[in-house]
Amino acid sequence: MKRAICHDCGAKEGQLHELGCDMERCPFCGGQLISCSCQYKELGFDYIEPIWDHDKMIWAEGTHPTNGLPEDIYKNGLPEELQEKWEAILEEKGRVPYIEWPNFCRKCGVLWPKMFHVPTKDWEKYVQISERDKMLCHSCYGQIKRWIDKPLLNKDEIDI
Repeated sequence: MKRAICHDCGAKEGQLHELGCDMERCPFCGGQLISCSCQYKELGFDYIEPIWDHDKMIWAEGTHPTNGLPEDIYKNGLPEELQEKWEAILEEKGRVPYIEWPNFCRKCGVLWPKMFHVPTKDWEKYVQISERDKMLCHSCYGQIKRWIDKPLLNKDEIDI
């Protein structure tokens, strides 16, 4: 099997990303390493996760302006000595090697389906709660909508 190559840093599957690669995963939370808050937590800061108010499209009331970080770190990132300490913490924990995990439709299994967007209220109406964090291809989503919007009238009816 041919190894995939990271489009951002060029790492081959099984190799470590270059530090700072936007595709590297965090060994603590599994999220995107460059955007998760684990570095602050692991370095001992009282980091406060910001909460986005989706209805008002603003940060929720009471969200701390610097998320609990010292203002200079909030504005400029970690100073060199703390960045080095964070990198040592990562090495001790074990950085996550690059593996390409394909996206696939949860219903039909097609690989790398084209992504599409639907309003949250529609997704919640048509996709059962246990599957909402999964991916669907546009075709399967459309079929599910048709089944729900126009259920069979009797058991002998044939889908067309």
